[in-house]
Formats: sequence, structure tokens, C-alpha cells
Amino acid sequence: MSKIDLPRFVFIVLASMIISPFSYAEHVETKAQKRHAAEQLEHFVEDGAALISEKGEKAFDAFRQKGSKWFRGDQYLYVWDMNGLRYVYPPDRDREGDHVLGIKDIDGKPIGKLMVNIAASKEGRGWLHYRWPKPGQSAPEWKSTYVMKVQSPSGKVYLIGSGAYDMPVQESFVVDAVDSAVKLIEREGIRAFDTLRDRRSQYIYQDTYVFVIAEDGLELVNAAFPKLEGRNVMEYKDADGNYMVKAFIEVARNKGDGWVNYFWPKPGDVERYQKSTYVRKAMVDGKMFVVCAGLYRN
Repeated sequence: MSKIDLPRFVFIVLASMIISPFSYAEHVETKAQKRHAAEQLEHFVEDGAALISEKGEKAFDAFRQKGSKWFRGDQYLYVWDMNGLRYVYPPDRDREGDHVLGIKDIDGKPIGKLMVNIAASKEGRGWLHYRWPKPGQSAPEWKSTYVMKVQSPSGKVYLIGSGAYDMPVQESFVVDAVDSAVKLIEREGIRAFDTLRDRRSQYIYQDTYVFVIAEDGLELVNAAFPKLEGRNVMEYKDADGNYMVKAFIEVARNKGDGWVNYFWPKPGDVERYQKSTYVRKAMVDGKMFVVCAGLYRN
């Protein structure tokens, strides 16, 4: 380091910023846009649902109008009934009328059934993540889709949704996955663990996955790091010496849910990254399970 001419180095860095005056601003803008992408997509679907609630099936023609607020570029709304019959599909109207309940992604994830299940849930809305080719391409990429249930004035119930490719993992995605996993565990008990391990389920996507720890620190479910299952991880520490598993259990026991920050490798990697994990307790026959999922910050 002593051989570096520091003033010259600083000058070169500053000069590069002057030569490309918009590069940093564009980078910040892109990060901000990505951060708000999920919220914007939710509002887009909610606005479409509001139109159906008001105008019923008459709204469908508005959704099909290319260049309108409802169909611009690769952003559009689609509408199914709760049996998977497609009513609105702006990119290819010839495919309207198809039964799509059985569609699956490249990994065999039953996305048709999962979308209907999300719309039929108590909340009536939620996110689904899967791998799907972009229009005109054959290689699949990650796609995140927001769906919700809506009823028209005629009384008919529909599913309305929209999706986007390569959307960064959001905190809301993680919370949604953990909340859904808790309900599954409290409903099915340990039988739910096989579903949480299944890569065709809604609980594994990109670098995010749901994992479960017993109150005594025993790792029960971890599809990304399966060798941890059956081990007691209570004394595990991150690169900074933080006992993150103890923190998970403490948050679940004392608060019911919350976030814990620490360092952990991504699946298939050994380098450690900053990670934030959302933790929530699930109760089954008087026993507490700590249900977790996280997102990497870098």
C-alpha cells in the first residue's frame, strides 16, 4: 500500500466520475427503482382489481388495450376464474379460454395451482416466484408474480395478477414466505417439512429459502444446506462472532417475530454475505418451532 501515490489515485477516481457524470446517479436510481418495484406491481394489480369490482367484465377490454396504462411493453394484467379458466391474456388473445390450472414452470413447480391457492387463501392475495422464459426466449429466468382475488358486481370471483422478471428479493417476499410456512406447519405439523424442502414449492426461490429450527437449537429443515438437518446449531456463530441461532430463538420466544442480521454464505457458496432473516414462531402441540427465511443484502 505504501507504493501507491494516494493523491494521484484519488484524482483518477474523481476524474472517472467527471468523465461519466451520470453513472452514479443512474446506479442509485436503478437501485431505488428495484426497491420499489414490488410495491408498484402490487398497486398495479390492486388498481386492476378495483376496476373489476366497479365495472365487472366490462373492464376486460380495457386490460387488452395495448399502449394503455394496463398493457404497456411487457407489463400487463391477466385474469382467470378460480378454476383456472383464463379470461384475459393481452399478449396473446388466442390463448384466452385456455385452462391453465395445470401449468408448471421449468422445475415442475405447479404455478397454476399455487396462484389459485394464494387467491383462495384467507388473505386473498400474495406473491409467487418461479422460473419462466421471457417472451421470445427459451432459457428460464426468475419471475415474481402478485395475484389477488376479486369479485365482480355479477358475483363471479376472479383471480387477477401481474408479474416481473429478475425482481430483487424484497423484505415483503420473505415475510410472506415465512407467514405462509407458519400456517402450513401449524395446520399439518411435521408433515409440512417435506413441502418446505420441495424445490417445486413456493418456499424456495433465488437465494431465499425457508428453514426451521427447534427451540433447543436442532435444525429440522434446511433445503439449501441439507447437511445441517439433524444437527444442533445453537452455538453457531457468524463471521463477527454473533450467535445468530440463539438470536432467532430469542426473537421467536420473546417477541413472536422479528428480524435478525448476521453473515452467512449463499447456497452453493463459501463466501459470507450480510444477511437479514425474518423469524416467526409456530406452535404445534405445545412445542415451538422457529420458522425463518432471509435475504442477502450484498
